[in-house]
Amino acid sequence: MIKIISAQCICFACPTTYTGKTDDGCTIYARYRWGHLSVRIDPREDAPLGGAEGTWIYDEQLGEEFDGWLDYAELKLHTANLVEWPDEPTKPVPRPTIDSTDPLTL
Repeated sequence: MIKIISAQCICFACPTTYTGKTDDGCTIYARYRWGHLSVRIDPREDAPLGGAEGTWIYDEQLGEEFDGWLDYAELKLHTANLVEWPDEPTKPVPRPTIDSTDPLTL
């Protein structure tokens, strides 16, 4: 069982992406896009791309073709036989803000 000591959602949808650290210093990366959940682990502490280049440990089609949102509880449920995630992400995803006076954010 892989034990995660910190996890954060770095993108909340399309793709939903979580990254974190294991108790032995590896980087874990989980991504849900096109209804497909993949989880990878990279032994490098400061893995490039947040661990996206790591070894696949989970790879499964879960949803429909255009599905790209997976909440943390679902991630934990689908990977429970491989990964022990923290109860909650250590850093919640920042929500974007839109400045209606700035044409670049509209």
